[in-house]
Order: sequence, then structure tokens, then C-alpha cells
Amino acid sequence: MSEFTVGDWVEGYGMTDASQAKYNGKQGYIKSASYKNTKYGQAWEVYFPSLMLDGVLYESEMKLTDWNVDRSSSAKAKNEAAGDPVYGPSYYTGFSNGAEVIDIAEHLNFNRGNVVKYLCRADRKEDEFQDLCKALYYLRREIDRMEGSK
Repeated sequence: MSEFTVGDWVEGYGMTDASQAKYNGKQGYIKSASYKNTKYGQAWEVYFPSLMLDGVLYESEMKLTDWNVDRSSSAKAKNEAAGDPVYGPSYYTGFSNGAEVIDIAEHLNFNRGNVVKYLCRADRKEDEFQDLCKALYYLRREIDRMEGSK
């Protein structure tokens, strides 16, 4: 039985092939099981947000960094299921792949994380327009930051 499952966050490592080396040290989440190879074992399709790329990695090329919600502690899972305002507010949960906004945003810098946060919750809270304006505010700050570092 594999230690990995869909939704787990993993880090790529130990890849020496030039086409795969870009995943070394990068974090992503498992989207689906891919094929099984008799020599290398189970392969998984992993999405890497920082690269905006999907990759197929064998289990020997990944380290588990965080479990999906299904493996979380029962207390945390109970709070998330109830829409707890700290551990799982409803406007940050309920996406089709089981991820929460924080699962993505915490792997980005502050400005980009806030863009993701406000875009994802925009149609789930009472003031959609305000959340879209906030996302735009942080996007502009990030663009300004990047232009200033050129």
C-alpha cells in the first residue's frame, strides 16, 4: 500500500533527468494516480503551483510534506466539516479537488497568496466586488514589487 494519496502535498527530489530536475525542491499536490511501472512502482500526477505545471513522478521521487484532509486529525476534520471559522470557513473550502485555499496560498509569497485567497472566496462571501478589488490591489502590489526589482 502506498503512503501517498490524491490531495497530499509532496516535494519533488532526487531527479537527475534534465526534463524532471525542475521539480527538485518544489512542492505540489497529487492530482491523480498515473500508471504503475514494474521497475519503479506507482507514478502520480502532481501539480506544482509555483511552476504552474503538472508532472508525473514516481513515489521514489517524492517526499510527503502534508496530508490531504482525509488523513487529518479527527478533531480538525470535525471542525472543518462544521465550517469552523478558524479551521475551515465555508468560503475557503468545498473545492472539487478537496483542497482549501490555504493549501495553495501558503506556498506563495504574501501578495500572490492574497490574490488567490480573495479570488477564490469572491463569489462565496457577501461582497464579491470588494473581494475582487482586494485581489486586484494585491496583484498590483506584486507587479509593482516585481518592476522595482528589475
